[in-house]
Amino acid sequence: MHKAYSVQSILKQGVQIEAIAAYGNHVILGTRSGQLIMYSVDEKTGVDMRMFNKNFSKKPITQMEVVAAENLLFVLTDNMIHVCDISRIENNFEFMHSSADTKGCTLFTMDVDTRKSTTGELATFIRIGCAINKRIVFFFWKKDKLASLELAIELIDVPRAISWVNQTVCVGYKHQYVIYNISCTPPKMHELIPTSSTISQDPNICLIRKNMLGISKDNYLMLIDPSQYKAKEGSADGGMNNKTTPTMWTSPLLGLVWDEPYAIGRIKNAIEIRSLVRKDTLVQSLPELKNTRFLVRSDKGTIFAAASSELWCIRMVNIPTQREELLLQKKFQLAIELTEISEEEINDKAQTIRQIHMLYAKELFTNKEFSAAMKEFEKAAIDPYDVIRLFPSLVPEPKNSVEDATVPTSTVPKLEDHDLENAYMALIEFLAQARQREVVKLLDTKSSSKALLEIIDTTLLKCYLQTNDALVAPLLRLNQCHLEESERLLKKHNKLSELIILYDGKGMHKKALTLLREQANVEGSVLQGLQRTIGYLQALGAENLPLIFEFSDWVLTEDPIEGLTIFTEELLAVEALPRAKVLDFLVSKYKHLVIPYLEHIIDVWDDTNTLRHNALIKEYSKEVQRQLAGQKKGEENTKLQPLRAKLYKMLDESQHYSPDRVLQDFPTTMLLEERALILGRLKMHEKVLAIYIQVLGDVTKARTYAEANYEQDNDVFNKLLAIILKPMQQPPYEGVSMHPDFVKPNIKVALELLNAYTVKIEPVKILEYLPGDMAIHELKNYLETVIRTDLAEEHQRKIMMGLLQSEATRLQTAIDIERKKCFELNESTVCPECKKRFANQTAFVRYPNGQVVHLSCYDRCLAASQQ
Repeated sequence: MHKAYSVQSILKQGVQIEAIAAYGNHVILGTRSGQLIMYSVDEKTGVDMRMFNKNFSKKPITQMEVVAAENLLFVLTDNMIHVCDISRIENNFEFMHSSADTKGCTLFTMDVDTRKSTTGELATFIRIGCAINKRIVFFFWKKDKLASLELAIELIDVPRAISWVNQTVCVGYKHQYVIYNISCTPPKMHELIPTSSTISQDPNICLIRKNMLGISKDNYLMLIDPSQYKAKEGSADGGMNNKTTPTMWTSPLLGLVWDEPYAIGRIKNAIEIRSLVRKDTLVQSLPELKNTRFLVRSDKGTIFAAASSELWCIRMVNIPTQREELLLQKKFQLAIELTEISEEEINDKAQTIRQIHMLYAKELFTNKEFSAAMKEFEKAAIDPYDVIRLFPSLVPEPKNSVEDATVPTSTVPKLEDHDLENAYMALIEFLAQARQREVVKLLDTKSSSKALLEIIDTTLLKCYLQTNDALVAPLLRLNQCHLEESERLLKKHNKLSELIILYDGKGMHKKALTLLREQANVEGSVLQGLQRTIGYLQALGAENLPLIFEFSDWVLTEDPIEGLTIFTEELLAVEALPRAKVLDFLVSKYKHLVIPYLEHIIDVWDDTNTLRHNALIKEYSKEVQRQLAGQKKGEENTKLQPLRAKLYKMLDESQHYSPDRVLQDFPTTMLLEERALILGRLKMHEKVLAIYIQVLGDVTKARTYAEANYEQDNDVFNKLLAIILKPMQQPPYEGVSMHPDFVKPNIKVALELLNAYTVKIEPVKILEYLPGDMAIHELKNYLETVIRTDLAEEHQRKIMMGLLQSEATRLQTAIDIERKKCFELNESTVCPECKKRFANQTAFVRYPNGQVVHLSCYDRCLAASQQ
């Protein structure tokens, strides 16, 4: 406990006080005989009576409320609301208005709001709710009288206490509290709590912190948030969902006022001052005021208390004095609250609050309340390094200004086991938030030092290694830890996988890859195997190509197929590697991987580079030749046919290789069918057909080739028949044997072609190739077809000529008819478009309907119709 308020006795007189109101340093008393008395109370000049109205009412004054901004006093007497003007002392509570609509009122509540009016000026809006029988009727102050709000609440009992907050009205009945949401139509009721569970007690309601309600139950003060009960239509009642802890008093509350940050309550034999933020809530007890009946707050730090015929002023002790006493008692939270409402200079106030937070945090840490301590450190905006210094085992290399650190560490308790783990967990939460702020600061300024961020991340690493090593890897990926210290820690804890992440984040790829190579064959190591190395190399990108080549060497040697995925994995970084350099690397060291690599980039990645297509064809050709040579030696080989099929398919389908360049490296004594495909690309029809007929003896492929190329070369079938009927005596390529069926003219095949492709073969050209001893009847079908075709074409030509001549005659007749038409243009002829006459030598246009217009008018109309 400490002295928060001092008590000043103001007067003792014979009047019977029934109501009390106050504002500023003025207090107004309402007596049982209907008198109104105003006193001015000053600490220096004492007490002075300012106004006195002896005959205001014939009945007792039961309730009063002051609206200081408008100099209005609302008085409830004789069950009716009266309004007085208190702006002029000499008028002694000048009567302004008495509302007959409030007749029967037993108590009232007010809602006073100051805001800008529609004209932009500050205006005070006054609303009042009057308890009349089992209803609350609402009014508002309009100029000089009370006007109805056209709103009322039907109650379930006669109210004993009411309080209005925003759009809610809390009502205390004899046995329970309820709250009404008046924004609903009709107002919606929510039940709160019973008034008492053990004794008969009148309800007490007080506005706390401007938007909270304090209600009493037995020895407790409960806090209610009215905003919870602004339920929409159809929703369930809010109920008691408040999470605040009830404040216990010595005995049941008889009256209550709120003076930030204290609740001042009237109990049976005293007045108690309590704080709502600590476990030990009692701040001060005033037993000398045991006979009080009324409590009212006048202004910040000023409260008036009254008994039946006595009056006291309760003033708050100045805040610096209270703060000094509170800090000695280690009541830091209350000291902070008091400082926040003090009238000290803003910067001084902020610095004082920060210092108190620091002291409070240190006290909490000493008491091993680590999480709460870290929250206070955060409120104090302390340098995270100073908090880290509370943990000697976590402190990195000392700063230059260690001796100037804000938090002394000499009295820090030594932490062990469970306490140390709890402290680490709290520190982690604090540092995580500090890290976020530091990152934002770096992004905003772009010039801030990263030293603090490095200390934070390195400390977090140490904490994670002690508490939850699963968080180490995500932290290291943020790439701000101190390299040497983090490296030492990870090696000490055998966190090799995390060490690789650290190296990667710091760009130390060679060091990471060396470690991966060393650990690849270590039994039981988390880095055992090739996959970690392969994955690391795949992610490096083209800028690290020399490093990729250097460390892929041992992987390719150990497992060529898996190792090749370094250059073929479906990753953007891998696909972006310079393919020419990769190909050169494979050709120089791993020739057996060239074909798989080229197949992948062409078939999967759709590479269209001519050089790489040429290279794949060349590799296919060399490998097929090697397989054929082995086959001749009697070696069994199952790869030849699939490989040759790939070569044939690529020569046939690829549009991106250079046939003349590929032909230079192609053999002439083997792979002649594939050679024919290349020659076909070069349009060397005679050589292609010679290979198909004279070497391979494959008439079907020759016919297919001729059909495919007939549109580009109409002479291709003539060339095919020439090769069959007049074969060369030497094979097309040296060292190649000729097919026995086509060493001599093959009349049978020639006749089949003549009969199948009659219209595509010119008789005049082909007759010179036919043998002289060929019987004419063998050519019967061919010649008949040729003659019939020629006769049909001739007949078609004659018919077309007749039709064309007829059409020409018709057109000539139509022209002659048009030429015979005539019309007259004279000075009276008017153009229907521009309504002007035709001048001499004017160009004109005549429409088919006979209309004649100027040429310029025709052009204008034509342009308009085309838009």
